[in-house]
Amino acid sequence: MISTHGIIRRIKGIRRDLYGLRRYIPGMRELHELELMVGPLGYWKELQSYQLNTLISNGLKPEHKLLDLGCGPLQGGIAYIKYLDSNNYYGVDIRESSINAGIKQINKYRLTNKNPRIFLANDFGKKELSGIKFNFIWASQILYYFDDEKLNSMMDWLSISLADDGKFLGDVIGPLHYEFKTREHNWFLHTTDSLTAIAKNFNLKVRNLGEIKNFGYPGRLSLTTNHLIMISKT
Repeated sequence: MISTHGIIRRIKGIRRDLYGLRRYIPGMRELHELELMVGPLGYWKELQSYQLNTLISNGLKPEHKLLDLGCGPLQGGIAYIKYLDSNNYYGVDIRESSINAGIKQINKYRLTNKNPRIFLANDFGKKELSGIKFNFIWASQILYYFDDEKLNSMMDWLSISLADDGKFLGDVIGPLHYEFKTREHNWFLHTTDSLTAIAKNFNLKVRNLGEIKNFGYPGRLSLTTNHLIMISKT
């Protein structure tokens, strides 16, 4: 007898195979390659809208400076660059292939006049971004890759790089998927309380804003019950 999780994986596999055929369709190969970098396949525009809506609904304005941690090939980045005033978008990623793809996207959409800056960098781009204060720092589906040591390093950096009224926004695995997700991916599980315990050492406060589906994350995806976390200065 096939378990529910087994059925879900089979359905996802069939969907992935069908979307994989797009690489052979003229005009769709580029989008397919971009989606392979970030996943899941077939949700590029929906996830782009979700990212923009999440920040705008939490106060992002065109005049604000935004740092996109783990910016990838600019799935959300292109929407942010279009929305923000010139010189206000920054992105960092640890993968050179993603940065190169992001540069191609900037050129494709003729956004070089906005002067977006993206960097290949480890350690949150501390060296490359030294001295810059951000109104928003965004980390979509990244926090559960961080152990406590990495979180301490991030909190220390946030205490320096956030503007006095700045906000960090990122999501953690929701409790409804703790058992399933740790078995499948071995991700680190963080809660509002565990993050608060670290944040208070850096005079930062943590607030849980609820499930990301409330901000437009596609309901058909399993991570829709992730919780959006806000970190700010106390």
